[in-house]
Amino acid sequence: MYQHDQKPNTTLTTEARALLDNVKNNDFVVLCGRNNCGKSYLLKLMTQAIGETASFLGPARYQNFNMLTPYAPGANKRSEKFQQWLRQWKQSTQNLDNSPFNLQQAIAELSNVKRDQLIEIMHALLDSKMEILHTIPENSMSQQYISVNGHNISFTSSGYRLIASLVTSLLNDEYDIFLIDEPELGVSPEAQGIFADFLFDATMRAKYFSHVKTLVVATHSTVFLDRKNINNNYFVSKSGDEIDVNQVASVADINRIHFFLLGNRLESLYMPSAIVIVEGKCDYAYIERVLHTRYPDTRFSIISANSDSRIREVFSITKSLFGDIQKSPYQNRIFAVIDSVHGSGLPQQLEKMGIPKDNVVVWSKNGIEYYYPPQILNDIFHSTEEISINGDQISLNNLTYTKNELVEMVIPKINQATEYNDEFTKELLNMIEQEIA
Repeated sequence: MYQHDQKPNTTLTTEARALLDNVKNNDFVVLCGRNNCGKSYLLKLMTQAIGETASFLGPARYQNFNMLTPYAPGANKRSEKFQQWLRQWKQSTQNLDNSPFNLQQAIAELSNVKRDQLIEIMHALLDSKMEILHTIPENSMSQQYISVNGHNISFTSSGYRLIASLVTSLLNDEYDIFLIDEPELGVSPEAQGIFADFLFDATMRAKYFSHVKTLVVATHSTVFLDRKNINNNYFVSKSGDEIDVNQVASVADINRIHFFLLGNRLESLYMPSAIVIVEGKCDYAYIERVLHTRYPDTRFSIISANSDSRIREVFSITKSLFGDIQKSPYQNRIFAVIDSVHGSGLPQQLEKMGIPKDNVVVWSKNGIEYYYPPQILNDIFHSTEEISINGDQISLNNLTYTKNELVEMVIPKINQATEYNDEFTKELLNMIEQEIA
């Protein structure tokens, strides 16, 4: 247990240390992970290790100003900025999101050519007309300000100024390594995408950011993942006070990170959280009712194959929609529910096609009717004995119903308090819940 004013004794794994040591050998590095996993800490360690040629832009970059100030550079401006930032970080008694950056000053420090490029980029990103004007139009000695679509930049949104901060920072050719914490802050998804295209596009990077040798971002946005070179992406995690990083090594890895950044919810893509393929109409009606009652805020796709012989065909169609199941977010979210009597080798064939073994549910008894809630069956048949099935007829206690009649009686009685059959709960509900939780 630390004292109230004691800094954590944060350490790095061998993998995290290797990334820190080799960051300058990469053109692009993307750090992803949960809040408080150490992404920002790694960025600051990298900035410290690289030195004054590194430009660090932290989350605290929300700024406003009315007028541009005259630019009078000091002899050791870059070094002084770095040392000031380093002292603040090392001597602080709390985690400060400080940046050695001031948008008003940074725009003034750009060369005329770079300011023109800033105006070009902001127009491309946000379709805005940025101009540098004098407060008195016919007096070149009057103070200057930035006009955006006809009014002072101080009246623009915080998002506009946050984007301007990102672009202005990257245009500064005194630096060759740029480290940005959460470039998506305050930026609309559309503008994020356009800005990311600028960073990833070789032509745009050569035109505007040719001085940038290495760009490191810590992000919670899927937009800034490097999809061209997936090995440039890293997942950061922390156990206790130790920070670890895992480099993306496969398409499956990058898909998992993408899914994580979407909140581990396929609903974010207007897609179901899980797909359940069943044999017949009664299976469909019952399982659909159970899942939507038990998990009312979760989307499911229940598909009736009409017979066990068509389950393979239905799954093949599903695969064609999602590509390689084993590399997609649906890897563990497709389930097949099969009666105890089924086509020869069907479970094994479904496993070979890509459904995980545990997701192929084979009932021990032949008929979904055996897995209706015991209390509901008792209410209908007035008996706790087991039902008997003969073709389409379900009988118990001198009462007989067809399968369709029985499921229509069962469904309305299902509610949030319903207790389900033990095998149904263990083999299907628990498996689904494990994936969607």
